[in-house]
Amino acid sequence: MLLTNARWMAIVVLTLLSCATASSEEAGNEGNNTGPWPGGAEVAVILTYDDSLDSHLDIAIPQLNKLDLPGTFYLSGARSSIRDRHREWRNAAGQGHELGNHMLYHPCRKSLPGRDWVQPWHDLDDYTLAQFIDELRTTNSLLSAIDGEQKRSFAYPCGDMQAGGEDIVEALKPYVTAARHGSADGQHAIDDDNFYQLASFDSLKKSGEELIAVAEAARAEHSMVGFLFHGVGGDYLTTSAESHQALLAHLAAHPEVYWVATVTDAVTYLKALQQ
Repeated sequence: MLLTNARWMAIVVLTLLSCATASSEEAGNEGNNTGPWPGGAEVAVILTYDDSLDSHLDIAIPQLNKLDLPGTFYLSGARSSIRDRHREWRNAAGQGHELGNHMLYHPCRKSLPGRDWVQPWHDLDDYTLAQFIDELRTTNSLLSAIDGEQKRSFAYPCGDMQAGGEDIVEALKPYVTAARHGSADGQHAIDDDNFYQLASFDSLKKSGEELIAVAEAARAEHSMVGFLFHGVGGDYLTTSAESHQALLAHLAAHPEVYWVATVTDAVTYLKALQQ
C-alpha cells in the first residue's frame, strides 16, 4: 500500500531533522546490502522530466551525465525543442537516458480548474479515444526515429486519464511499458503490479534538502520513488539547478542505498521480481 499523505509528511519531517547524521550512519552500514533492488540497493529511484524543455538539455542532462545517472525525459513531439534540437535528444538517448512519450500536442482537459492556457484544439475533453491512441502511436513512431527504441514509457499530460470522457488507461497499455502520473508522495510499493499509474513527487520549487528527504523517506518502505521535474534552472514550473544537483549528488554518493534507473528499466526489473 502507498503511504497516506499524513504518514508521508511525518516521515519527511523526521528525515529532514535527521539528515545531518544520516551520512555517518550509512557509512557504517556499507557492505551489508540486503535490499530488494539490484546490487542490494534499498530504494529504486526514477528521475522524470516533462515537456521537452531546453533546460533539460542545457542543465539537467549535463548534471546527470557528470554523475553517470539516467533520467527519463517525457517528450511532446510538436515542441520546438524537438524540431530544433533533435540531434541533442538522440545524443541523450545514446548516453543512457530514456525518451518517453508525452503525446504530440500535450493535450489536457480544458474543463478543469486552472486550464485556461489549454488551446481549444488541444482540449482532451474534445478528443475521441481513437484520436488519443492515434496521437500516442504517432509520438511513439517519432521517438523511435530519434532513438531507435521500440519500448518506452508514457506520462499523462497534466495527469489526465480521460479523453472525451472515456478512460485511456486500459487503451494505452498495448503501446507503452508503463505510465506515470503525479501524486503527493511519489512512492510505488514493491508488490504493486499496477504499472500504468506510477506515482511521482512534484519537485517544483523544492530545496535540495526537501528532495533528499523524499528519497530518504522511501528507504523504510524499500519502494520505488519517482521525482517529477519540469524546468530545471530555467523555463517554467522550475526547480533550481542547485536543488536538482544536490539530489543527484546525494543519490550518486550512496549507490548501496539507491538504484537510479529509467522508468522502463525499473518497471522491467519490478515485473520480473513479482513473478
